[in-house]
Amino acid sequence: MRRWRLTLRPTGLLLTGLLLAILPPAFAGDGPRRIVSMNLCADELLLRLAPPGRLVSVTWLAAGPAAIDPAAAQGLVFNHGRAEEIARLAPDLVVAGRYTTLTTTQMLRRAGIPVLLLDEATSLAGIRSQVTSLAAAVGNPAAGRQMLDAMDRMLGEATLDAKDTPQPGVVVLRPGGGVAGAGTLQDEILAAAGLRNLAPDAPVDGDGRIGLERLLRLKPDLLVLDSDGDAPPALAREVLDHPAFRARAAGITVTSLPAALWVCPGPWVAEAVGRLSAARRSLAARPRGSRP
Repeated sequence: MRRWRLTLRPTGLLLTGLLLAILPPAFAGDGPRRIVSMNLCADELLLRLAPPGRLVSVTWLAAGPAAIDPAAAQGLVFNHGRAEEIARLAPDLVVAGRYTTLTTTQMLRRAGIPVLLLDEATSLAGIRSQVTSLAAAVGNPAAGRQMLDAMDRMLGEATLDAKDTPQPGVVVLRPGGGVAGAGTLQDEILAAAGLRNLAPDAPVDGDGRIGLERLLRLKPDLLVLDSDGDAPPALAREVLDHPAFRARAAGITVTSLPAALWVCPGPWVAEAVGRLSAARRSLAARPRGSRP
């Protein structure tokens, strides 16, 4: 049998008809029963907040290297954010990022399917608010409270001595050469770990990159590569091999933090704080003047 393919270019009417034909009845008071995620950050939250059996589909990214735990998405349908594939899943709630897949979410809404748009949390307070609201939206507020309680416990343990030790200077160097500026979630994570973010004091070029010479002039105690150890080569890692860095890197400790821990804002940033706090303690325990 010949397989048909939905064409969206002429009008959205055909898709709207398809959606209306398969739209499920309104979900009961205990929350939606067929949840679809269209955003990696929503994937990460829903995999931990949705009641068992109610999360139908996540993005294909949830099973890739950018995910915190790719195995968590096993058994679910993977989607690529296309309206027709999501329509066939008959969702009664679609969760998406506010600034992604706008055309698809508009079509779904016109068809009467509830769509929840997530803003990007830019602070620890924003993470708490987002987890609480999303847990309520999927009918599982208890899971949200448990997740935030675990985050606060980890933060409490990681920051226990943060005010009692010196604050080493740190620069977070992203794969493309960018840095974590003031007022960002990464900036707050560094402060929570007892570190002093040097990047806001450094001029950047037109692309938002700090440049090797500017980086070296900052003289950070700790350089954090915002990537995984087995990630493809990136500009940030090329810095380590540059002769100028090798010649002037005495006193700079280099560490790598998995990007998944803070690419998507969520309670797992507490682990990032914990790892950075451990790096701070290691620096504090090192004899003065010693090389890393």
